[in-house]
Amino acid sequence: MKVTAWNDGKKTYGIRVGIRNRDRFFNKSWRNIEVDIEGSIYQFKLTPGFWKHCPEFRDSVKPTIREWLEKYNLVGWPKRKPPRFELVQIDNNKFRLEKYKISL
Repeated sequence: MKVTAWNDGKKTYGIRVGIRNRDRFFNKSWRNIEVDIEGSIYQFKLTPGFWKHCPEFRDSVKPTIREWLEKYNLVGWPKRKPPRFELVQIDNNKFRLEKYKISL
């Protein structure tokens, strides 16, 4: 599925999956998901807002997503033009985040 980077305008970063992808690939019984980012597995909590109006998973304690974006110099994108990625479902609540035609 195609996804984009997300930022709250401050220090929190995440991956926006969008409502259609959320409804198609995510199960409301899941409290969290596991995401493989370049061979390392990270766990992300799915907040109650994920199921309402904020279909993104976010960095919580450790800035994993922000650090990954910084690695590729993708922090600070132009307004309404976030970097795009591919989120591949591996099994149930397990996914792999991949670079996809990185664009700013």
